[in-house]
Amino acid sequence: MAKAQIKSANAAGRYGTAIFDLAKEAKRLAPVEKELLSLKKLLQSSAALRETMASPVIAISEKSEIMQALAKKAKWSTLVSNFLAIACDNGRAAEITDMVDSYIALLAQEKNSLSASAITAQELTTKQKTSLAASLKKALGSNVKLETEVDPRLLGGLVVQVGSVMFDSSLKTQLEGLKLAMKES
Repeated sequence: MAKAQIKSANAAGRYGTAIFDLAKEAKRLAPVEKELLSLKKLLQSSAALRETMASPVIAISEKSEIMQALAKKAKWSTLVSNFLAIACDNGRAAEITDMVDSYIALLAQEKNSLSASAITAQELTTKQKTSLAASLKKALGSNVKLETEVDPRLLGGLVVQVGSVMFDSSLKTQLEGLKLAMKES
């Protein structure tokens, strides 16, 4: 429970905790998770939407209308729709992605699971993903929900992040370290 209290120290954490508590009370943790992840994906894939939500020039009411239209089109639950309306109405539209992250972290804690992200230069095979998740589970002592992403700029290797801890074994980082070492000599 200490993690949830620490996570709730900021506004996004408080909003994430609020929707988590409401979803838990309604016994709708999984459906709300699915809807919030869909929302997060939408925000990540649309620079225009992110900029709109972050813009101080755009009226709060307009941001709320946009989120309500998205919720209606996606057929999200009343719980998620109301959550978005409250977040926008309170001037927190720019923090919605952080609120979703807070919800996901609380859900993972509820399930005794951790979320990890792995960025690789090439797409991992199913076998590689399974192996990486098993290695992380063994090292961390908890179930791990692994998300993967491809970034060809890494050249090789991978970057794994679990919470605030990052392990970077990418070729790009190693080459940058070598370049820095050569400059210092």
